[in-house]
Amino acid sequence: MDLSNSTQSAGLHAAEFGEGAFFLAVHGFPFDHEMWLPLVSYLSDDCRLVFPDLRGFGKTPLPVSRVTTMRQFAEDLRQFLTQKKPTSRIVICGLSMGGYVALHFARMFPECLSGLILCDMKAAADLQTAADNRRRRADALPTTGLSALADAMIPNLFAPAVDEEKIQKVRRMILRQSVNGTAAADRGMAERPDMTDWLPEIHTPTLVVCGEQDQISTPAEMKTIAERLPSADFATIPNAGHLSPLESPEVFAAHVKDFLKKIS
Repeated sequence: MDLSNSTQSAGLHAAEFGEGAFFLAVHGFPFDHEMWLPLVSYLSDDCRLVFPDLRGFGKTPLPVSRVTTMRQFAEDLRQFLTQKKPTSRIVICGLSMGGYVALHFARMFPECLSGLILCDMKAAADLQTAADNRRRRADALPTTGLSALADAMIPNLFAPAVDEEKIQKVRRMILRQSVNGTAAADRGMAERPDMTDWLPEIHTPTLVVCGEQDQISTPAEMKTIAERLPSADFATIPNAGHLSPLESPEVFAAHVKDFLKKIS
């Protein structure tokens, strides 16, 4: 994929494609903007696709401290938009960790948004055991390395029928991330607040999307999120797991197109 249309604003690297309504897609953990590239051929005629690398990931060189919170990521994106100066309100789409960031953004900066898309994510905070496991994993990462992280994560990311090429693409994406950036984000997710009580306050039109075979953020859990939001549609992606936009981009894009028409 030709990334000659790469840009940098407010310190965030981003790849951009197409023209039209501003569609900001926020990657999951521990990935970068390239997880969204399968959508380009399906959506670039409908909107201006903007895929940033979050602080400490991909080609974004912003410094990271020991912890990068979801709020910090959201504030980075607001500064990014201040410099990009979209001519109208935007749609923000986030997957997994990117969904946490998108939900923070929607609560903090609702005036910026015409639409919100939450993919394969949770509203609840980590239980104490899960949060402690994240912190231990982050602390051990300089020793265990990103290969061990990929080995641990990949079996839970995909539906069983996924092809090997997509698995290897995701593995390569994980392996090229910064150890410090990845660890800081893992600690930030461990600290994230329970967002369940925020959901009724989010009045932005929302699409909630989940892979039918997601083992991490189950369809039942995500349907509950959609039911708590004041203005939300819920869609499932057949034959997809936790990375539904990457596993089944054509079906995912079809739901996005329907949503964009609805809010236009």
